[in-house]
Amino acid sequence: MQFKLPELGEGVHEGELVKWRVKQGDSVKYDQPLCEVMTDKATVEIPSAFEGKVATLHAKEGEVVKVGQLLLSFEGAAKAAEAPAAHVAAPQVARAPAPTAQAAHVAAPTTIAPAAAKSAASQPAPEPSIATRVLAAPSTRRLARETGVDLAGVEGSGPHGRVLREDVERWVSGAGAVGVPAARPAYPSGGEERIPIRGLRKKIAEKMRLSKDRAAHFTYVEEADATELVRLRTLAREIGGKSGVKVTYLPFVMKAMVAALRRYPMLNSTVDDERGEIVVKRDYNIGLSIQTEDGLTAPVIKDVAQKSILELAGEIQQVVERARARRLTREDFEGGSITLTNAGSIGGLFATPVINYPEVAIMGFNKISRKPVVVEVDGKEQVAIRDWTYFSISLDHRVVDGAVAAEFMKLFIRYIENPGLLLLESF
Repeated sequence: MQFKLPELGEGVHEGELVKWRVKQGDSVKYDQPLCEVMTDKATVEIPSAFEGKVATLHAKEGEVVKVGQLLLSFEGAAKAAEAPAAHVAAPQVARAPAPTAQAAHVAAPTTIAPAAAKSAASQPAPEPSIATRVLAAPSTRRLARETGVDLAGVEGSGPHGRVLREDVERWVSGAGAVGVPAARPAYPSGGEERIPIRGLRKKIAEKMRLSKDRAAHFTYVEEADATELVRLRTLAREIGGKSGVKVTYLPFVMKAMVAALRRYPMLNSTVDDERGEIVVKRDYNIGLSIQTEDGLTAPVIKDVAQKSILELAGEIQQVVERARARRLTREDFEGGSITLTNAGSIGGLFATPVINYPEVAIMGFNKISRKPVVVEVDGKEQVAIRDWTYFSISLDHRVVDGAVAAEFMKLFIRYIENPGLLLLESF
């Protein structure tokens, strides 16, 4: 009997077969994940509509498969109901530069070249079925190989027991399990490792190349005294904590972005290159870049202007959790008008983020640090310790001129330095 690729969603006709979750000879139950398919919007798990044994796999990892195409043959009983719907499993790269799949590889939705097909066919045999397989990203598996760690013996702290890089590092240091000696690191020397560019990584590469090819990038950087923002966020964090909401700086930054975008609406737009039009958005839907084990993704926080700081904080918290647990849906990526990327938790002074095409702007929020600066108190200059940060915004010069970018940032920084002014805005 035959199992064909089911419908993947409205307007989606094909996707890349990122990874098989079964192999020839495996016994399969109803609704057991058979494979992962990457579409333009998300990576979806294709569930089984039959119970029986896998006879033959008819598609290779890395191959673009179309809806209705034969995926595998099986021996057993097909489900009596309609064809199964694909379950959304992981976010699509938005992306810019902005949510964990078993494979951090993606392939472009084009016909695979013969050489690529030959390479895919020469890949190692699929790993054990999902029932016995250790959940871990390829980078984590590579670290485990390099350090001589058996992932089967490592307790995963990630979603659904996923083994994270930190879990392997703790194991190597001897803190991984009580009474179990740590494996001695065995870092290889010489040689090389070739990793196919597939899945999410391939989609990121495509989006970044498209953005660089189409948009005329330039970046404007401005510094800000974030002392008042830090104070307000500290108070908001205490209030939010009482109801289980983790309040970060991001809701305040988003509100400041909206306040400034209202005065400079061209930054809240997209470019329709096919029709030669600039599409100015009247809603403020901000994409948020989130780093996952599979790569960067940017789901959209919608209607930012209509939500309070605590509402935004709660929604951001939920979106981040869903992104890292691979539970984002196609709708999470729709309607974005501008993107915010935040590397402050990692560090760095500032960066030059890549526009999330076809948007025309992406704001970069960087670390906040304490530093001595010259301030004016009662008409006199003096040195004081302040909370300081930098914001960098990349723009499409086809739409936004440098002077407009400077004026926008000047107003935006005013709201960052005086967050109380946001109360005067008629959101």
